[in-house]
Amino acid sequence: WVLKTLGYNVTLLGSKVYVPEYDAYADEIDHLLLLVVLGDKSYIVDGGFGMAYQMWEPMELISGTDQLQTPGVFRFLEDSGVWYLEKVKRKQWVPNQSISTSHNVEKEICRRVYLFTLQPRDIEEFRARNAYLQTAPDSLFVTKSICSLQTTDGVWALVGWKLTEIKYNYKDNMDLVEIRILADEEMENTLKEKFNITLDKKFVPINTSRLSLF
Repeated sequence: WVLKTLGYNVTLLGSKVYVPEYDAYADEIDHLLLLVVLGDKSYIVDGGFGMAYQMWEPMELISGTDQLQTPGVFRFLEDSGVWYLEKVKRKQWVPNQSISTSHNVEKEICRRVYLFTLQPRDIEEFRARNAYLQTAPDSLFVTKSICSLQTTDGVWALVGWKLTEIKYNYKDNMDLVEIRILADEEMENTLKEKFNITLDKKFVPINTSRLSLF
């Protein structure tokens, strides 16, 4: 709405998010993208992916070109009309190695993020999937309590009881990843101090899914 109001040429696109534990993309479109055309160039604008795979700037829609941003190096790859977004990760320094990180995080160099085509979409095409992700018993957003915030130099995330703070390019092309497991009594202050969130009722964390977010 903002981009259209400002006069930009905007088209809605639908993507299928990659799930590393299944080594597969979603069966249906489950993430919305914006295609913005400026002159003779096209850009993908995506401000809603969140966590560590959130692009911070629009990306030119061009295949095989590394595009450096603060969170890391992003690139698109195109094959027979299907576009793939990847993020090349920096090395990670995790001071508290006793707390396990997510799916193969130390071995993983490049993460597939999602695939999409340039087929225009209507917002109504996302309604059913949106409802499913909010209500289905096996949905990631039902089986994990998730709170994330992009900061000026990284990202903070509270998933279940695990608080992860990432500072991008902390030193020598390395991200600092600090992880803490919170006690129940720390939840309220953490939500207030880190995320500026105050809830009316007691927050009950949940993390019963094996699917990762980082």
